[in-house]
Amino acid sequence: MRVLAIDPGTAKCGVAVVESGRVLHQEIVLTEQLPERVAALRIQFSPATVLLGNGTQSKSLIALLPEALLVPEAYTSQRARQRLIAARPWWKRWLPLTQPYDDLVAVILAEDWLRTHPPGPLPSTKEGGEEERETQESRLSLPNSLP
Repeated sequence: MRVLAIDPGTAKCGVAVVESGRVLHQEIVLTEQLPERVAALRIQFSPATVLLGNGTQSKSLIALLPEALLVPEAYTSQRARQRLIAARPWWKRWLPLTQPYDDLVAVILAEDWLRTHPPGPLPSTKEGGEEERETQESRLSLPNSLP
């Protein structure tokens, strides 16, 4: 399954298109240009789902991207930072990171969502013993409130 994930921010957003563990595209976009860029990426990559991290700016961006699903982004920035540091040569690991990594956060959002939402229909049994197949869309609902 192919997804487009967005790590929202005040000035810039990370954007990534991921399919079954492969990163097809990643970039950092100015927040003001995000709706146009998402529209172009939807045409270019035809993602099945658009994901929007529920952090900074998500409330204002969901109004501009009503098709997006809000997904948890707790600790994704720290995980992206750790991944970048681990990928550096050993002699550079102690140097501070100067490059933005919002696009890598978007990759992690997509990877997390794909890990918990496998593609394809799942068998389920409805009342009366009638077999039906549950589609991916019916599994996308988010809880109304968190405990």
